[in-house]
Amino acid sequence: MKTEVLVTGTFNIIHPGHIRLLEFAKRYGKVTVGINSDLYLINKYGEETIPLIDRTYALKALRYVDDVIVFFEEEPSKLIKNLKPKYYIKGPDYSIETLPELAAINAVGARLIIHPTEKEYSSSELVKHLPKSCFDILKDYS
Repeated sequence: MKTEVLVTGTFNIIHPGHIRLLEFAKRYGKVTVGINSDLYLINKYGEETIPLIDRTYALKALRYVDDVIVFFEEEPSKLIKNLKPKYYIKGPDYSIETLPELAAINAVGARLIIHPTEKEYSSSELVKHLPKSCFDILKDYS
């Protein structure tokens, strides 16, 4: 069965920009979120990451998300080829020129939609302003 809508990302710190993106995606059908693994996040952000179990839990709790799938590659081309979404939706900080997964999107015939809004938040920027101790505490709970 073909996935209707696929949204991918790290969702390291889920913020209102993510919620608006997922709300937008839900207009197109059933939303599956492809989420990067912990190893990818640690390589990208260092130890300042929200554990996968918590990121997944938070996403699944949102009414705009129907399913969450973890992927372990650096970019989601393999996931796209496996799920064959009808729509592939990315946030406003992406463009056709910056998507390494564009060939996979085209190969499965998905329609790429970039959320048409200004970027408001950045998980990367938020992480930089939080003390490392916040992330240490989170790991104790997960």
